[in-house]
Amino acid sequence: MLKAVLFAVCLPSLIYGIAVRPCANNAPIPQEVRVVGCTAEPCTVQIGGLVDMDLDFVAPRATNGMRASLDIFLGTFRVPYDLPVEQQNACNFLEAGSCPLTPGEFVNYHLSTPAAAPFAGITVDLQLQLADDDGQALICFRSSARIVSG
Repeated sequence: MLKAVLFAVCLPSLIYGIAVRPCANNAPIPQEVRVVGCTAEPCTVQIGGLVDMDLDFVAPRATNGMRASLDIFLGTFRVPYDLPVEQQNACNFLEAGSCPLTPGEFVNYHLSTPAAAPFAGITVDLQLQLADDDGQALICFRSSARIVSG
C-alpha cells in the first residue's frame, strides 16, 4: 500500500519533468524542470503563448538576491532577447524558499513569460540562469524549443 501511495505522489513529477542539459559555465543544473504541456525536448512553444515552467533546486550558497536571465540561441547565434525587467528579480517568483537564500535551502522558482519570436518553424536552445548577488550562477540549464505559429 505504501509503495502505491509513493508512486501516486511521485508520478506527476515523472510525467512532467524534462531532461535538461548543463550550460557551458558548468553551473549546477536544477533537480527538476517542469514545463506546462511538455514532457520531452524539444518543447513546442507557440508564438504569442506563454512559456510556463517550474524548477526545483537546492541553494549551493547564501545570497541576498537572485537575478534571472533567459538567453535564446539559434545555433551559436544569441537571439536578441531579455526577460522583461520585472521578471529579472527571481526572488519575486519563488513558490518555495525565500530571499535571502541560505546554503542547502530548497527552492522552487516559477517562470511564466510571453513567447516572442520573429518567425516560426525553427528549433532554438533556451538557457535559463539564476545568479547570485555577485553575478555567479546558482543554477543554469539549457533545453530545446520548437517555435510554432499561433
